[in-house]
Amino acid sequence: MAVIEVQNLKKTYGKIEAVKAVSFEVKEGEIFGVLGPNGAGKTTILEMLEGLRRPDSGQINIFGQNLAKNLLSLRNRCGIVLQHSGYFEYLTIREALGLFASFYEHTVAIADLAEKFQLEPFLHRTYRELSGGQRQRFVLAAALLHQPDLLILDEPTIGLDPGVRQRLWDTLMDLRRDGLTMLLTTHYMEEAQILADRVAILDDGRIVACDRPVRLVNSLGVVSRLQFMISKPVNVTELENLPGVIMARRDRYTYDLETNTPEITLRELLDWEKHYSGKIFNLQVKQATLEDVFLKLTGHSLKERRRT
Repeated sequence: MAVIEVQNLKKTYGKIEAVKAVSFEVKEGEIFGVLGPNGAGKTTILEMLEGLRRPDSGQINIFGQNLAKNLLSLRNRCGIVLQHSGYFEYLTIREALGLFASFYEHTVAIADLAEKFQLEPFLHRTYRELSGGQRQRFVLAAALLHQPDLLILDEPTIGLDPGVRQRLWDTLMDLRRDGLTMLLTTHYMEEAQILADRVAILDDGRIVACDRPVRLVNSLGVVSRLQFMISKPVNVTELENLPGVIMARRDRYTYDLETNTPEITLRELLDWEKHYSGKIFNLQVKQATLEDVFLKLTGHSLKERRRT
C-alpha cells in the first residue's frame, strides 16, 4: 500500500524552477529518504507535502486521499519535524507538550512519551535550556504526541554532533520496527544509506534515481576500491591482471585497485601476495557508496551547494 503518492509535482519561484515534475511513492512501514545537496529542492517538496506551500501543478495523495481537498483531516494522521522549529521559550517542556496535546482528541500520556524519549529529567526546563540532542528528542516527541501514522522529517540531524546523530538514527529505526511510515530528507549520504529502505536522489529539482541504496550502488556499476601499500614496488600491469580489477593506479607508495567485485578481488590479491616477494600492509577496502552514485549521475558532489 502506498501511504504517499506524488505525481508530476512542480514549484517555481519567479524564474527559478525549484521542483521539476517530481513523482514518487512511499510504501507503508518504510523509511523513504530524499537525498540531495542543499538547494536541490528537498525542503520545498516536504513543505508541499505538509500543506505549507501550494504546488504550481501536480497531485499529492496521502493515505489514498487528495491532500489539497483533505488537508485538515490528513494533518491529524501526520507528524512533522521541521528543519528549524520555534517554541514558546517561557514554557517548560511539560507545559509545551501539554499545549500540543490540547490540539488533538487522542494523545499519548506525557509521562509515557517523556519516558520513551528520555525527557523526564528535562520536563521542568524550557526549550532554550536544552542541548541540541535534547531539543531534537523533544521535537520528535512532540511530533509523535498524537500517534500519527506518517512521520515527515526535514533534515532531522542537521547541526547535531555524530554521537547524538547516531542515537537519533537508533530511535528512528525503533519507530520503523513499530510500523511507523517515515519520509525524511537529508544531505548526509551515510544517513540515507543507513536509514532508508528506499532513497530518491534529488538534484536541481529532479529525481535522477530511486531505489534501495544497495541496488543503486550495484545497478549503476559504481566501483569499489582496494587501497594498500607494499614493501616492494610492483608493476601496476601485474595488478590489473588480477580477476575483477578494472583499473590499477599507483600514487607514490600507495596502490589503488578499482573493482566491481571487491570480495573476489580481495581474495585474489591475498593469494597473489603469497607468491610475491613483497608484503602488503595498510590494506583498506572502500566500498562504493551513494556519494559515488550521486557523483556518477550528476557530475558533482553531494557537498556542493546549489543556488536553486
